[in-house]
Amino acid sequence: MSRYFIFCMDGDAIVDRFDFEAEDDSEALALLALRREKLECDLWCGDRLVATIPSGANPVLAGRSFGNRSSG
Repeated sequence: MSRYFIFCMDGDAIVDRFDFEAEDDSEALALLALRREKLECDLWCGDRLVATIPSGANPVLAGRSFGNRSSG
């Protein structure tokens, strides 16, 4: 299980934060689908931004870098 964090923002100020655990990003996003925040929020897993959730809308996935991935 990974630990995820939601930071809800009002302008530049964090006004709410909650933490939860999920197996992966897909499960974390599915859990968030049950909520509709009235503020813009960011979903983080450690120091990795997973998605931005616009106020009252579906998440927008953050870009991912696979540059350090080894093949084989």
